[in-house]
Formats: sequence, structure tokens, C-alpha cells
Amino acid sequence: QKDGIFDTEASFQRLMAALQFRREYRSDVIVHNIWNNLSPPAHVQKWEDYNSRPVVFERLGQFFSSGNAALMTEEEWEESYLYFLETHFCRMRQISMNSGVGVDRIVYFADFSGVVTSIMNRKIWKVIPLLKRLVKKVESHYPEIVDHITLFNVPTIASAAYKVVRGFLDPVTADKIELFSGVPLERFNELMGENVIPKEYGGRNDCDYPQTL
Repeated sequence: QKDGIFDTEASFQRLMAALQFRREYRSDVIVHNIWNNLSPPAHVQKWEDYNSRPVVFERLGQFFSSGNAALMTEEEWEESYLYFLETHFCRMRQISMNSGVGVDRIVYFADFSGVVTSIMNRKIWKVIPLLKRLVKKVESHYPEIVDHITLFNVPTIASAAYKVVRGFLDPVTADKIELFSGVPLERFNELMGENVIPKEYGGRNDCDYPQTL
């Protein structure tokens, strides 16, 4: 929709591209395996905010500095991320069925601790192309899956890298992002209960939240 006018042709082309994507990556097979417990379990945090939306915490800064992006091809990362997304779709569907309220978005929180190391060893710049590729896939075929994005423990030195990433984000997605230099416990409490917030961030959640090595 643009200027209040629904673009039928653009919507049709987007739908066809999404169907082609799902066929190419065999998304329905992934969904079938998830529902029937035929795939190895993904690390999906079974936490929800006050609106029953799945909550995702990730150690993004550690991922940047780890060099793990080079351990798989970009195609393999795409497949892995697709599994992550489809797992959350199944989870949102289950939450909706259990609660009787439609849930179609997740909330995402990324800890940038460790990002300085990635800048100093320059590994972050090897991750940026992968991020750009994944973001393009998500925005094209999984639009609006994220309700809002909170980046925290973001040091001033990381601002240059953030500007690069923001540059290839859809403006709608970019407007959902909040940045905090520390741990925004007050903001967390506005969105979710203490039992959802990991202990290391001031909450009471002591569930598995692995380090990225």
C-alpha cells in the first residue's frame, strides 16, 4: 500500500517471490519436521512478554567477535536462520491456539557486549555482508515478524558499525530499533516480567542462555 492505494500487482509479485523462496528452501519440510519433532531442537527461548509475544535474547556482540560467521557458508547460515524463523512461527501459532489471541510477532533483544573486540580484530566487518543478506531475506519473505528491536550494552565506538547496518535496513524496520549504552532494566520491566529477564540483566530468569564462543 502506498499513499493509501493498495498496489495489487506489487503484492502479487511479492507473494509469488515468497512462494518461490519457500519452495527453493523447502520451508514446508522444515515446518513438518518441527511439528513432528523430526528435527534437532533449535535453541528457542520459551519466554513471552506481557502481550504473549515470544521474547528473543541474543549475544550479538559475542557473535560479531567470535569469528563463527566464517564457519558456514552464507547459504548454510540462511538455512539455519530459516529454521530459527519457522520455529518461532510454530511457537506463535501454538501460543495463539492456547490463548485464543492472535500472536504474529516477536520482540528481539541483542546484547552488544563484546562488540569492541570485534571492532579491534576487524571481525565485525566480515559479519556485515552476512547480516545484510539475512536482513534482505527476512524483510522480503518474513516482513513485520519483529515488533521491536532493543540493542543494549552498545558502546560509543560501535556507532560507526551501527550506521552501516542501519543503512541497509528498511526504514520501517530501522524505526523499531532502540539503543542503550547499558542494560535498560526499566525498559525490560515495561515489556516483560522479571521471570523472563535473564538474571545477568537484573531479572529472575535462570534458564539456559549460552555464551557465544
